[in-house]
Amino acid sequence: MFNLKGKTARVSSSLILTGLLIATSACSKSTIAQTNPYRNNTTNSGTNTNYSNSTGSSYGNSYDSNSSYGGNYSDPSQVSSLQNNLPTGSVAGRVMDSFTRMGVSGARIEVSGIRPAITTTTDASGNFTLPNVPQGKQVILVTKKEYTSLVGNSNIIVDVAAGNTTTAPQISMIPDKASVANGFMKAFDGFVYPRGITMNKNNSELFVVDVVGIGGFFNYDRAEVKKINSDGGVIGSFGSRFVSTDLKSIDLFRLLKKSTGIGVDEGGNVYVADTGNNTVKKYGPTGQYVSQIKKQFSGVIDVAVMTTGDVVVSDPGNSRVVLMDSNLNIKIDNIMGSSSSDGVRGVTTDNADNIYVIDSAAKAGEVIKKYDKNGNKLSLQFGIIGGLESGYFNNPTSLAVDSRNGDIYVVDTGNNRVQRFNAQGNFLSEFGQFGAENGSFNAPWGITVDNQGFVYVADSKNRRVEKFMPGRFGQNTY
Repeated sequence: MFNLKGKTARVSSSLILTGLLIATSACSKSTIAQTNPYRNNTTNSGTNTNYSNSTGSSYGNSYDSNSSYGGNYSDPSQVSSLQNNLPTGSVAGRVMDSFTRMGVSGARIEVSGIRPAITTTTDASGNFTLPNVPQGKQVILVTKKEYTSLVGNSNIIVDVAAGNTTTAPQISMIPDKASVANGFMKAFDGFVYPRGITMNKNNSELFVVDVVGIGGFFNYDRAEVKKINSDGGVIGSFGSRFVSTDLKSIDLFRLLKKSTGIGVDEGGNVYVADTGNNTVKKYGPTGQYVSQIKKQFSGVIDVAVMTTGDVVVSDPGNSRVVLMDSNLNIKIDNIMGSSSSDGVRGVTTDNADNIYVIDSAAKAGEVIKKYDKNGNKLSLQFGIIGGLESGYFNNPTSLAVDSRNGDIYVVDTGNNRVQRFNAQGNFLSEFGQFGAENGSFNAPWGITVDNQGFVYVADSKNRRVEKFMPGRFGQNTY
C-alpha cells in the first residue's frame, strides 16, 4: 500500500510539473505576441524559422529573401528606439562620379531606418563623415539630384563599431545625363577659332589647332597648336613663335597659317596640316619644330598617323589622299585611285590602321569610305550629301573612331551636329544643334575620341572645345 501510494504520489508530481511547463510556454508566447504583433509565428517541423538572435544590431545576424540586409520584421517604432539606445561610432567615406572620377559634392548621406534621422552631406571633394551611428550593420542611403547610385542604395552596408570610425565601401554614382548617348559634359574655353583636334592616347593629352591671328600686318590667319589635358587645362602651345624656344633660330617663316587638321604618332610627335602653306609640319613631343613635309600638296585639310608611323594626308587641291611611310616617303600617291575627288576632307585611322576618308563630293552612299592599311578599298561606305535626315550630311569635315567598339563619329558641320554610326555604317544617334548654349554648335570642325569613349569636338565659331559622354557604356549598351 505504501509503495502504491508512493507511486501515485510520483505520478501526481509529474503531472503538476508538466502543467507548469505548459503554462509557462503559454505565458511566453502571449508576451511575444503583445510585444510585437507583426511577428510571424509559422513553424516548420517544430522549429520557428522566422526567429533569429540579434547581437548588436536590430537587423539581426540572419538573412531572408524579403530583405537586402537580413533580419526579421520588427515594429518600426521599436527599431528606432532600439537603435538609439545602442553604443555609437562614425562612418566616413567618399562619393565619386563614375565617369569623371571626381568627388560628388552636396550628396545627401543618411542611415536607413533611424529616427530622428542621422544625415550629412558630402563636401566639395565628395567626402563625408556620419557621427553617432548605432553600432552593428547599417544601411547607408546616398541621394543626389541628377545622379543615380551605381551599386544600389540597399547594398551600401557598413558594420559600425562602437567608439570607432568605420570606412564605407567606395560609393560611385552615375550622372543622369549619361543615360543619354553622348550627353554634354563640359566646355573648354580660351580658343579663338579651333579647327582640328586629336589626342595622344598614351597620356590623354589633347592637341588643338587654333587659328589665332595677331592683327595688323601679320593678320593672315596665323595658327598655333594648343596642348591641353582631358579636363581642359592648358599645358602649352607651339607653332606660332617668331623665335624658337631655344632662341637659336628664327621661326618667322615657319609660322602655321590657316591650319586645319592634326595628328599624333605613338611617340608623341605632332603633324599639322598647314593649309595656308600647302605643307605638313612635324613637331616633337614638347612642341619643338622638327621638319616641313613638302609633297606638292595643295590646300591640305587633314592628317592622321597609323600605329606603324605611316602618315595619311588629305589633299583636296590635288583630288587625292596620300599614304606616306614612317620616313615620310610616298608609298601610295592616291589611295582613292580612279575615284579621285576634290571633296576629300577629314581622314582618321582605327586600332587596326584602317583608313577612313570623308569625300564630300561623292555620290549617294559613298561619302564615308574605308581602306585598309595598305590603301586597298574595303566594302564599308555610307552617307549622302544634302538633307537633315539621319545619314545625310551638309559639309562634313572630320571623323573619328571609338577604339572600344568601332563606332564612327562624323562632324556634320553644315547641320551643326555630330552623327554616330556603328562599325557597319548603320546610324546610331546624333547630338548637337545650332546655338551657343552647352551641347550646341556653331560650325563645329574637328573631333577625337579617347580610350574611354569620351568625345571632344572643336566648336569653331563658339571659340571652344566641348566634351561629351561616351556613346556606349559597353559593347552592347545601345
